[in-house]
Amino acid sequence: MANIKDNYTFKEMQHTAQGLKDMYSLAKILGLKDENLEKKFKGNDSLFKQFEEMAQIPDKFNNFFSERGWIAYETLNFDLMKKCVGLAENGKIDEAEEALIEYYTNEDAISIWTSSLMHIKQFRPRRTLTLNALDDHFNGRYYASVPLFLMMIDGFVNDIEQKGFFAEGIDLTVWDTIAAHKSGLQTMSSIFGKGRTKTTDEEITLPYRNGILHGRDLGYANVKVSSKALATLLALSDWAKAVNAGQKGIEKEFVPPTLEESMEQMSTAVEQLQENERARAHMDKWERRKLEIGIDIPEKGEATDYEEDTPERAVVSFLNYLEKNNYGHMADLLSKFQIKGKSKKVLAGELRKIFKGKKLIDYKLEAVKDDAPAISEVFFCLTFEKDGGKRIEHNGKLRLSYEDEKGDIVARGYKKANWKIMIYEVRQLETVGLFSK
Repeated sequence: MANIKDNYTFKEMQHTAQGLKDMYSLAKILGLKDENLEKKFKGNDSLFKQFEEMAQIPDKFNNFFSERGWIAYETLNFDLMKKCVGLAENGKIDEAEEALIEYYTNEDAISIWTSSLMHIKQFRPRRTLTLNALDDHFNGRYYASVPLFLMMIDGFVNDIEQKGFFAEGIDLTVWDTIAAHKSGLQTMSSIFGKGRTKTTDEEITLPYRNGILHGRDLGYANVKVSSKALATLLALSDWAKAVNAGQKGIEKEFVPPTLEESMEQMSTAVEQLQENERARAHMDKWERRKLEIGIDIPEKGEATDYEEDTPERAVVSFLNYLEKNNYGHMADLLSKFQIKGKSKKVLAGELRKIFKGKKLIDYKLEAVKDDAPAISEVFFCLTFEKDGGKRIEHNGKLRLSYEDEKGDIVARGYKKANWKIMIYEVRQLETVGLFSK
């Protein structure tokens, strides 16, 4: 079986790096001096080392940890993988597992990835149950989180492949991926899907789907099992994105690029790595704001009363537009990530339907909660007037993500982006007052 380092992208990167190294060496041997070339290579030894690590670490990680229920995937923190591989190579694999568990029980560390998962169209119907499972997981209620994670895993895959994650004959491999390499999710499917025919209350350390959901493995409610199930669910996010991007079924072979193409690819790769490092450094400095309504920000006002580039300003703008029934401007404030393919006119029509028969006549903000560098929630009390004049108060919230012009989620303040409201939160307002007399 080919290794992850043999993936198309890694081969491309390795070929580019080696070609440029050879070219630089040849230039020095021939005594050629080129300031442009010198500039590109000066201090880049560490960069070449990063390339090599990026290609080697995922294979090493899976070799050490897949049998224990952990796999490498694209959005898994690379420094964490590298640290765990280093510990395992020094005979400290149990210590490495503790580091993994610490990561998957840190809500701040993975919240941006769980939010990204819920943006995938096939996963959106599972949002509420997944939020419940995450709440159970982070609060130690593993008896509840594990079965929910397993159900979300199975159903999510079924909606994409028409076969569940644990089904016999399921093919979870996707061209040029880490998560969907044969040593990744395919291996997890085999391990977690093993038959469990004996009832036991002994503690297990792997989320055996059949044993747990069929009531045979009664000792499943622990942090290891829950964390491994959550890790698999997050890995499936990268798998689903690759499938939705059309990568499944491709068998494209790597063809070495020309010298000019190599230079361009190397430059792009260097810039991307530097960009990733800057983004990570920015996220490490992020801190939650502590806002008190009525002191730090007003409970109601015009958008200009709130600081620019904040989630509360976006929500107040949305509510101000709602008071005026300006559904077009409201549509502009919706998450681009979630509404790809829908025109502004269609979205405005959907918003009009949601608020049909309900006129917003008053509101007040109650709290602002920064969940992650790119995710915030704004809580409020809304007062609607229904057809007929009856007034209804509703306490609720809107969840927002910080998105660039392409709809990609970025850390707050890292680069130019805008706070956008997640439409599934808005849709919940359709039922406000539905059962009131």
